Amino acid sequence: MSSFSNSSMASVDEGRYCRCGNEALLKTSWTQLNPGRRFLTCRISKKMGCCDYFLWYEDRHPPQANRVMWNC
Repeated sequence: MSSFSNSSMASVDEGRYCRCGNEALLKTSWTQLNPGRRFLTCRISKKMGCCDYFLWYEDRHPPQANRVMWNC
């Protein structure tokens, strides 16, 4: 099972583009070191030769999202 969520595969409103020229995807990390942290990445899979674009997306989740994610 992957450590990243593909559920937020919508394009980023800011219009960030990867090195391939494609609009970057916003994904969520669920690794032990970065749970719930979002990042931008190339929309082409590694198997298909993506450009390895990666950038942490540093925004704050609204309080309701934090309560849902962390069950508190």
